[in-house]
Amino acid sequence: MSPDRVSRRRFVRATGAAALGAAGVLAGCLGGGGGGGVEGAAETVLAGPGGSLIFEPREVTVAVGETVGWRFESAGHNVSADPRHSDRVSLPDGAEPFASYDGDKKFQTVATGESYAYTFETPGEYDYVCVPHARQGMIGTVVVE
Repeated sequence: MSPDRVSRRRFVRATGAAALGAAGVLAGCLGGGGGGGVEGAAETVLAGPGGSLIFEPREVTVAVGETVGWRFESAGHNVSADPRHSDRVSLPDGAEPFASYDGDKKFQTVATGESYAYTFETPGEYDYVCVPHARQGMIGTVVVE
């Protein structure tokens, strides 16, 4: 095998790994870390702190282009701003739905200690829920200015 071919493979391997890492961040999936904040987030919301059925704080305000992170403090929670999955969700006109789960897996939850993040590109008010606990009032709001 020629040295050219080996270096090309290394290049593809290195750039492929970097691209996959970037895709995870763009999709809104950030691994959990220490502390209460989510890396790169302008605001961090705790999901289920102390085993509760709340988002804390219930409302945050960010600028267009900023990221909100959710850190899952107890089991059995998710984040959904998809109106198809809860009648308590509302989005500004032109905003895309988002969720910490894939597709229609609306009862899929995030493990304790993990995080989810979403970057807001459309101004307005977003009401989101934890689908398993929306009826118990686990609802939050992001205001994007």
